[in-house]
Amino acid sequence: MRGVWLEQMGEPWAVQEVADREVRPGGVLVDVVAVRVPSYTRQVLTGELNYDLPVPLVPGPTCIGRVRAVADDVFGVTVGEVALCNSLYSSGEMSGSPDEILIGWTGSGSARSARMQHQWRHGSFAQRACYPASCVTVLPGADQWTRPELLPFLASLAIADGGLRRGGLRGGQSVIVNGATGNLGGAAVFAALARGATQVIATGRRRESLAALVELDPRVKPVVLTGDRARDGEAIRAQTDAGADLLLDVVGNTPTTDPTLACLDALRLRGTAVLVGGVRHELALPYQRIQRQQLTVTGSFMFDSATALEVWQLVRAGTIDLTRVRAHSYDLEHFDDALETAASLSGLDYTVLLPGS
Repeated sequence: MRGVWLEQMGEPWAVQEVADREVRPGGVLVDVVAVRVPSYTRQVLTGELNYDLPVPLVPGPTCIGRVRAVADDVFGVTVGEVALCNSLYSSGEMSGSPDEILIGWTGSGSARSARMQHQWRHGSFAQRACYPASCVTVLPGADQWTRPELLPFLASLAIADGGLRRGGLRGGQSVIVNGATGNLGGAAVFAALARGATQVIATGRRRESLAALVELDPRVKPVVLTGDRARDGEAIRAQTDAGADLLLDVVGNTPTTDPTLACLDALRLRGTAVLVGGVRHELALPYQRIQRQQLTVTGSFMFDSATALEVWQLVRAGTIDLTRVRAHSYDLEHFDDALETAASLSGLDYTVLLPGS
C-alpha cells in the first residue's frame, strides 16, 4: 500500500510503498477515509517540536476509517462501518498513573510508553491503518455521509467538547474561547454554542477569522487581542455580564502567556479555566486572585469515545453544521502540498488527506 514513510527524525520523508497493515489481536483494521493534516505537521516530522516519534514509521494522527477487518476478540465493531479512530491509547491502569501515547504521533518518553509504541507504531498517513479496538468509535449513519472530507473535524469538536465537559459547562453560561481563530478554537466555538452557552467570547489576533465565527451565531462576541494583558482582559470582560463562567484555552504555542492570563482575568467569581492548547511556556498563575475568587484551573487532553459519539449525534441532528467548515483536500501523492496548505490556514479552514482517492 502507499503511505508516508519517515525513516529518521529530521530526514526527508517520502510517499512510497510501505508494508501493508494486518489486523492484530485486539485490533481493528481500517481503510483510511480522511485524516486532518494539523498546521504543525511539518514541525512534528522535522523534530522541531521534539515529539516522541518511534521512527521509522508511518506517522499520522486521529483519522476517519472504514472498517476492513476486526480481530476475533473484538465484538463491538463490524466490517463496513465508518469510525473515528482516536490516536490516544492508554495503558489503562485503574490504580497508579497510566501511560498514554498518540499512535503514530508521540509518546510520553517512558519505557512503558516505548513498549506501547512498539506494539502500536504506525499512524494514519497511509491507505490503511490498524488501531486498538478501544480507540475506535463507530459513527452510526456515517457510511451514508456524502462529504467524508468534513468528518475529521469531529476530532477537533470532541477535543473541544471534552474540555467544556471538564469545565462543567451548563446551558445559559458564558464561555471564553481563547485561540478561537485556530482550527481547535473554531471547533470550541461550535461546541459551546451547541451546548447552550448564552455568550461565546472568541479571542484571537486574526480579525477576519473572528468575523467568520460571528457569522455562525449572534451569541459569538469577538475580541481582537492587542498583546496588552490589562487592556485585553478589560475588553474580554466587557463582552460578558460581569465576567465569564468558563475559559476554554485552546491557544497554540504563543510567544507569551499573556493572552491566557488576560482571559483568566476576565473570569467571574468561582469561574473555571480549562487548558487544552499547545502553550509550551510556564504559566505564572495569580495565586491571590485564584484563592480569593475561588477559581478552578484544570487541564483536558484529547477525548473519549462517549464524547466523540455525542458530538457526532449533534452533527447528525443538525445542531452543529459541518458544512460551515471548509476542507482543503489532497491525495497521498500530494502530501507536501498538503503540508504547505495546512501551515497557512486558520479558523474554519483546514487541510485533509484522502488516502483512498
